Amino acid sequence: MQVTDPAVHLFGMSTVIAASAGYSAQTKMVGAWRRSPYAPLLGRLAAAIFWGCGSVAGLTVLGIPTAITVPIALTVLTVVTVVLAAAFAGGLIRPARRPGLSART
Repeated sequence: MQVTDPAVHLFGMSTVIAASAGYSAQTKMVGAWRRSPYAPLLGRLAAAIFWGCGSVAGLTVLGIPTAITVPIALTVLTVVTVVLAAAFAGGLIRPARRPGLSART
């Protein structure tokens, strides 16, 4: 049994299932983090993870081996994570401001 076998069994029958699961995850994350200004970003990231799993599973069903698709998916995930971490650390993405506080420049 490979690591991606559960995803293939869950999402492999239809990519529509992966798309709807991603949309549902996005909606739930935004609802759970609704007070945070980062809620849409977190929801979109959760949806993207579901969509990525569905894409890998769909490609596996088509016969493309996971030895090709999984490293590509992990590379994309790593690059996105590093870019977001560098953006937060470098100050390109400002921390959330509290309502009622004056903005300092």
